[in-house]
Amino acid sequence: MAVSKKLVLEEMSAIPADSVARAQEYLKLIQGTQDPNLIFLHCYHIMKLGGLDAEVPRLVVFGQQSMGKTTVLDFIMGGPIGYSSTDTGTKQPVVIIMRPLEVIMEVAAALKVQIDPANLKGGTIWCLFDGKLMDIRSVQDAMRSHMQSIGDRILADELEVEVFVPNGVNAIFVDLPGIKDDSKTGAEFTRNVVRNYVKNNPNDLYLLVKKSSDDPANWPWSLKEFITTAPPTGLGLSPHQTIVVGTRAREFLINEKTDIRTVEQLMDRVLKRTITDSKGNILPLHLLELFSLSIEAKESGDFLANKREMKRQIAKGHEEVENMIRTSFEVTNDAVGRDGMTVVDRLLQMFSINGFLTTLDTRYQALVATTFRNLERRLVRKKMELERSMQSLEQRMNRLSPQSIRESVSLFIRQFVEVVQKMITGNYTIMKLPVAPEEFLKYYGGSLRDNLEDGNELALNLFPQRDLYEPDFYEKISKRTETLFNKKLTMMDSVKPGRYVRYFTSKINAHMFGLIEPPRRNKSNSSDGIENYISNEYKSDEMINVEFIQINNGQENSLHKNIDRSRISLLTPLPSVSVDQMQVPLYAWHKTLSSTGWVLVRPIVIDRLPPEIIVQKSNYREIEIASKQIAFRYLDVADNNYSDDVDVDTVTEKVANASIKGAAAKENEKNTKAEADKNSRDGDKSARANEKGGKEADKASTASAAGEKDAKNNRYVYFTTCSEIFLEDPKVVPYYNSALEMVSGEHAEAQLLNQLAITNICHWLKFQIKHMEPDRHFTSEVIYQMLRSVHHVVDRADWEPLIADLVQSNVRGALLHAARLSACAAAAALRRVLKAALAEVFRCIQQSECGQTLYCLSESLHFQEQIDQLSEEYCRQKATDCAGAMMNLILEQTYSIQFDVAVDIFDYCYQFEKYIVGRAGHRSLMGEALYRVRENFAMRKRRLAMTDIFEKSDAKTSLELIYEEVKVQFWATKMLLASPLATKIYTHFIKDVVDRMGNEIHDPSASNEAELEAFLQKNILYESVDGNWVPRSNNRMSQDYDVNSKYDRFAQHFQETKNSLEYITIALEAIAAMKRAEGGPEFVTNLDKDLLGA
Repeated sequence: MAVSKKLVLEEMSAIPADSVARAQEYLKLIQGTQDPNLIFLHCYHIMKLGGLDAEVPRLVVFGQQSMGKTTVLDFIMGGPIGYSSTDTGTKQPVVIIMRPLEVIMEVAAALKVQIDPANLKGGTIWCLFDGKLMDIRSVQDAMRSHMQSIGDRILADELEVEVFVPNGVNAIFVDLPGIKDDSKTGAEFTRNVVRNYVKNNPNDLYLLVKKSSDDPANWPWSLKEFITTAPPTGLGLSPHQTIVVGTRAREFLINEKTDIRTVEQLMDRVLKRTITDSKGNILPLHLLELFSLSIEAKESGDFLANKREMKRQIAKGHEEVENMIRTSFEVTNDAVGRDGMTVVDRLLQMFSINGFLTTLDTRYQALVATTFRNLERRLVRKKMELERSMQSLEQRMNRLSPQSIRESVSLFIRQFVEVVQKMITGNYTIMKLPVAPEEFLKYYGGSLRDNLEDGNELALNLFPQRDLYEPDFYEKISKRTETLFNKKLTMMDSVKPGRYVRYFTSKINAHMFGLIEPPRRNKSNSSDGIENYISNEYKSDEMINVEFIQINNGQENSLHKNIDRSRISLLTPLPSVSVDQMQVPLYAWHKTLSSTGWVLVRPIVIDRLPPEIIVQKSNYREIEIASKQIAFRYLDVADNNYSDDVDVDTVTEKVANASIKGAAAKENEKNTKAEADKNSRDGDKSARANEKGGKEADKASTASAAGEKDAKNNRYVYFTTCSEIFLEDPKVVPYYNSALEMVSGEHAEAQLLNQLAITNICHWLKFQIKHMEPDRHFTSEVIYQMLRSVHHVVDRADWEPLIADLVQSNVRGALLHAARLSACAAAAALRRVLKAALAEVFRCIQQSECGQTLYCLSESLHFQEQIDQLSEEYCRQKATDCAGAMMNLILEQTYSIQFDVAVDIFDYCYQFEKYIVGRAGHRSLMGEALYRVRENFAMRKRRLAMTDIFEKSDAKTSLELIYEEVKVQFWATKMLLASPLATKIYTHFIKDVVDRMGNEIHDPSASNEAELEAFLQKNILYESVDGNWVPRSNNRMSQDYDVNSKYDRFAQHFQETKNSLEYITIALEAIAAMKRAEGGPEFVTNLDKDLLGA
């Protein structure tokens, strides 16, 4: 019969009750005998019941085909058993359990089979095969039929046959399929079968059978690799578990007599037949002359007669081999070696039958002792593990409570909501979890990018219509964010009107001082070229309009020139820096005037600062230095004087840094960085801008990201006049590692599960709203068509409704899409929290002393799927509700346009400056800004009359004015919506989830549950019947969640663990009995030594 699949002791989980009962019977048999062989056999059967038969050492015979493998096996078993006929090849591992014939009556009684005692006489061998008792001939026929049914295949499953031999011993042998030559069919598969057997049975003793004359050096490489190398290509056998047996020793000696003369040469020839393992160690080698029975004798089935013939042939062959060694070869050196033996003695031992049996018995007994000693230690550890499991399971069994399913569900939901609330508010201590908190956040948490990507997928699912949410909206807005980020890195956004620049002219070796002006574009005659009318921003490939100043005789002249942006470098003074960090030397650009009147800049280094500047408070704008003592030196070369003949129109050479000496090298490095646009930053305008009639006086920009090379601790001072100093410290400028960090701060890329994840989404929404512009433009015909007529007036039209229409058409695009995406992203973040909280609740239930009903409920697959589905549904519902509320807020704001809202915003800023900032004694910046805004709006209203359409001489057309007004109203709408939209997200995903629902009328019967808790209880504890919500019964919920069967399975697991513990206890007692018996199968006693001539 086929042997059951082997198990690993550490993975044992369940032992059937009948197997435990049979193991108990074997233990009783062990306790009733003192025979070591019988105890060993019963231990094997006990281990086999638990799938641990691979833990018991067995004697395995393998080798190439036709090398005498069956002969060696018959010899070891004590006689030619012949369980298979001569024409039956071994096509799968065969396990042979040999037992004395005297116990067959007990086996027959157990199988309820009647055997005539007369059939047990005459040396007949009986076998137990496939659950049936039969004589040796029937076994041969059954074995032949079985092997023929296999065909050409080689099976890895073990086939077991129990053999009852007269005067036999209790032992276990394994016969492996013969290894085929490479040219034969199935050779590689046979090797795989043998290789896997050796891998899965590391405790067996292996006998490798080959011919004595077979030289391993002549083996094919594939066979040599298979025998001698380590896994996975080879068997990986070692000397302590392997013995090499060479057959036909007499034939080997006869052949060697013709080539060699001395015993020393014979020893060399024998040593060449040895085999080494993967580490180069020699495997023990014995060369034997055994026996060869005739076909008639094999088929006779007379075991006793065949055994006598076997002994006779072995004794005769042994005598002939010994005589040949002693007489056929000369002894040239009779010295005794370190082992106390001569060369002849060593040869006689290697060719001796008794020497082989002694080696076999010694190796096997040592292997049995070592294996069972290790097995005992592992069984003890397994027993301790099962005892701990039993203790825990017994506690759970004792916690059986009459708690109803509805009560358990309510308790589960309450615990779940509590964990959600703690996790969102950051009060859930993840440092105490069994797993590392970093791994917990990595698995369950999500960054801003993760939530936006998941939110985009959710938005595509919730809003499939294109007018509600564009499929490529997230991709487009992400690209825009990356573009803004790249501009921050490259300072492309600093190239804007009002910025001072340095333009190096290699022809005159001078650094020209210039001011960026708005781009000079030709107005397009196309009716849809509105963008050119309203945009003053430079495109990435557009030439920069730079104004250069010349002062002659007190008269100021300017010259404009379009220059490629790579040929100019920004001069960037900053208005705020900590004075405590000021250290000389400070490198700067000094504004000067050449002899020709052109305004230039020259590099300087400040060596000394007066005490009045050092103690100056921070956050200052400028410092008067007319009366201060400031020592500085020019860094440019002395002979690089500025030429008086400056012709800006003819300058075409590229920008290059001035050649300087000494300290100038450091400045040259900084100049190179400035030309790469990596050390430029936005700042306030200098006094030059204030002197130009207010044209650029109110323009200002904020500090932006610095390049990676600006991290050095250097300060720059830019002299705009001889009485003003502007300072810059690179360390005060933030630097972002990614676009999302620019949007939401350094925690944007963090894996989060708390409120900060929602806050990041709010920051992202406000950032996108801040950078949104009206993106929908129409042709002039559409604009003119939408102008409202004035009743009874011919030459006038009403433009205010048109502005409202244009604003509404623009907010229905990107603004609504961004609102829906942010709502879905917040839902994705909440979904992550719910998923993590569910996992934690399930974990706590498994580990805590909760009621058995709640425990079984947590293991219900239906309940887990339902709670997961409801959590997903809740997140989708919150996303839909939040998106709807945000849409209503946006539409409400755009359906009630207030044209003076921008003025109100600046008025509020003025009031804040006046009463909060407290700039007493200083000029009111917001007051001036408010005055100019009011004047500008009043002028725009007057010019947006109908008559402006017919005035062609104005600098701006009515279309341009209309779109400027649209931009103003869109800007005002953004200002009014940014914070309320973020508040909607907070309300729906933080407040509604964390806070419990209040009761304004203080009704004691009203529930005070959290929204999530009420949602889950309604959908789990109740069901809709005819439009009414009715409670679900306990019986119905028990059936739906399979709670009763869960308990049955738990009880079954409890019983299986108990059975495993009982089985391990039995196995340990069996091993202890075997240790007391001190032994196992003794192969030396299987043969009569006297007949061998020992």
